[in-house]
Amino acid sequence: MSKEIKEQLIKRSKSFLWRTGALVVSAGFAAILDMLGIIKVDPAIIAIVGLVFGEFTKYINTFAGK
Repeated sequence: MSKEIKEQLIKRSKSFLWRTGALVVSAGFAAILDMLGIIKVDPAIIAIVGLVFGEFTKYINTFAGK
């Protein structure tokens, strides 16, 4: 495997894990709110919020380092 392919694979893997982490945080926050009886959130809304949060964290990660 060439060096460029390995670098791309590492970048893509980090991006995937970063976005997955954002989705897990969103789902965890929603679960805590549900357990406390504060609010019930539809799973589709949690997924959308998680994806938006993932994009936001990607933006911060990409442009904060420059």
